[in-house]
Amino acid sequence: MPDPIIHYFFVQSPWSFFGFRRAVEIAQKHGVEIIHKPCRAADVWEHGGGVPLAKRPKARQEYRMAELKRWSAHLGIPINPQPKFFPVDETLAARTIIAVQDDGKDASALIETLMGDVWLHERDIAEPQTVRDALIKCDLSAEYLENADLPAIAGIYDANCQAARDHNIFGVPSYVVGSDLFWGQDRLDFVDRALS
Repeated sequence: MPDPIIHYFFVQSPWSFFGFRRAVEIAQKHGVEIIHKPCRAADVWEHGGGVPLAKRPKARQEYRMAELKRWSAHLGIPINPQPKFFPVDETLAARTIIAVQDDGKDASALIETLMGDVWLHERDIAEPQTVRDALIKCDLSAEYLENADLPAIAGIYDANCQAARDHNIFGVPSYVVGSDLFWGQDRLDFVDRALS
């Protein structure tokens, strides 16, 4: 069996949003599984030496804003570079995604919808109603929202974070194919080549 793409991401990461659809399409092109692993930003940054956006130097914050606009135009993916609900506690959204996955269902549409809620629709993914609406939009049961608080689901979220540390993930999105790590949506061409 060919290696899957293991995809580490934050639900609220704009770079994960930019790369999401393309990563899914690359997996489909090569007939491989893509395993989505939402993980906590604090865990990834602690392991890799990163810092939250608000604590970065002004020059880096300004350059990030320019890059968001450049990549949005380059990819033809609209984005609001300064959404109302960012940063946001994405725990509920991430655990709901995991609850869907734990039931054996593909959470790709839900992930993309929740990312769009942040970066396109000015919706707060920390609010249960936003997550419930996303589930319904994706033809998934709203019961997954209730399952997000189960200890087993929280345990999978923790395990995702540990797996990210084990793979030396220091930023997102990150894609692992076999023993190779590719950081950033701008490395997706290399993911494609690794699977060719």
